[in-house]
Amino acid sequence: MDTPALDTPAGGPARLVLEGELGIYTVAALREAWLQALATHDTLEVDLGRIDEIDTAGLQLMLMAKRSAGRSVRFVNHSAAVLRLLDLARLGGALGDPLLEDATPATQEAR
Repeated sequence: MDTPALDTPAGGPARLVLEGELGIYTVAALREAWLQALATHDTLEVDLGRIDEIDTAGLQLMLMAKRSAGRSVRFVNHSAAVLRLLDLARLGGALGDPLLEDATPATQEAR
């Protein structure tokens, strides 16, 4: 996974769109990008709709971002892979975001 570009639309939260793997081999680079975004923006929205693989390292990164003091982090557009791990770990409620999956046929998987 390449380091995602930070989109900062006028009047809205800073936004990161992640793609590919969110796991042990990618979290170090992503962690730096997230910390940098959180250092300069009060609100960060992270789009998870293009994540096709996630492990507990990715889940730890999500929890770290949520616990950033004085910042608001919102996860949106959860992919099927993200929803499966959140369900398995029983941590969907811990993140406090609505667990909604993108319903487009390209990302929808059979459950």
